[in-house]
Amino acid sequence: MKPPAAVFLISLFALTAAQAGLLEIENQYRAAYELGVATKHAAAVEELDGKYSGALERAMQQSTQSGRLEEALALKEEMQRVKEKGDLPDKDDGASPALAKFRGTYREQIAKLRADRDKAAAPIVEKFGAALTALQDELGKAGKLEEALAVKDYIAAGLFQKLTGEAVALTAATAAPDKPFENSLGMKFVPVPILGGPSAGKTIRFSVWETRVQDYERFVKEEKTAWQDAGYKQGPDHPAVKVSWQDATAFCAWLTKEERRKRKIGPKDTYRLPSDHEWSCALGTGNDEDASMSPVAKAGKVQGYLWGKDFVPPARSGNYSGEETKRNPGSAQTPIPGYSDGFEYTAPAGSFPANGFGLYDLCGNVWEWCQEWYDPSIADTRVLRGGSWNNGLEFTLRSSYRLFFAPSVQLDCIGFRLVLEVGSGG
Repeated sequence: MKPPAAVFLISLFALTAAQAGLLEIENQYRAAYELGVATKHAAAVEELDGKYSGALERAMQQSTQSGRLEEALALKEEMQRVKEKGDLPDKDDGASPALAKFRGTYREQIAKLRADRDKAAAPIVEKFGAALTALQDELGKAGKLEEALAVKDYIAAGLFQKLTGEAVALTAATAAPDKPFENSLGMKFVPVPILGGPSAGKTIRFSVWETRVQDYERFVKEEKTAWQDAGYKQGPDHPAVKVSWQDATAFCAWLTKEERRKRKIGPKDTYRLPSDHEWSCALGTGNDEDASMSPVAKAGKVQGYLWGKDFVPPARSGNYSGEETKRNPGSAQTPIPGYSDGFEYTAPAGSFPANGFGLYDLCGNVWEWCQEWYDPSIADTRVLRGGSWNNGLEFTLRSSYRLFFAPSVQLDCIGFRLVLEVGSGG
């Protein structure tokens, strides 16, 4: 079932038409900010952190010599947090009086640095806003009313006012089907409008691919976490497998923190797993189901497949259990008669055609974890969508079919796909 792009993407196409002007303005004023104000602010923060660490170390030594070992340990942990660029807690609940005092002083000093930064950036922001308004007027006078309205909505969202923030992903906010947002791992994201459910009306940015081996390897290496071998040969661009729901959510938290720190995404932008209903919207079946119903109540109810109404998939429609899996003793499913995709196990990202939103492998390759419980009344298993290389039975490849497993399960046919929610608060 192809997404009704003509219905859902009118505003997105308008934004795409205005994209060149928006990006040119963004790049101009981001460069002015980054090369001047931001660089000076970063240097000032680095200097402050150095002084803060020095004061903490001296206090730790004094506490140790005085026998206040718990206090010394808390000060040591604070030094480590500063070294790793960790976030300063909003509250000091449970902190020792000494540590709370240090943090209070630091907050006062960092607030002053930020105020100085914002004051210096104000002229840049003002010029940025004026340039956007001029672009809107120019498009309007040229009769390009949809494009002008897209720029007006962009201004109304206040995105340009966040230019001076710790991080803001203007390119993520303006991502379009033909101009994906690319993050620091090379993962690409395109917008998918959501109809119904808690995120109704929002445009969630979906990763065009399932999370790849090369993406997940970075997390494993930097977090020093365990990861089982797939049990078969995979390349760096194959989907990561043997990843539990718990592993996938940990990856989301790690990537959110890393990209906020690197200022690749905004301070309120969040990577996460898609909800079950958001996943349906990405597939193009969001209108065919009741978003308020639980996954278990919707499982298998809507007939049809990603490719259409008839069961047997057309050639090159995806990586399922085809004739090639007869050579694969690990396949748990009966191969689809007469169908072959050329891959015994997983296929590289982008091996098969994308859907109307530009998303690959929403059916086949690997099962994808979603956020919520399969049956909220029991809350013991999480939802998975999309089928895998190991599936060839009719009902398992239905667009509405839901698989479910405990969040700790790791299988060679299970992976995950990220979404990016801009301005979510995280």
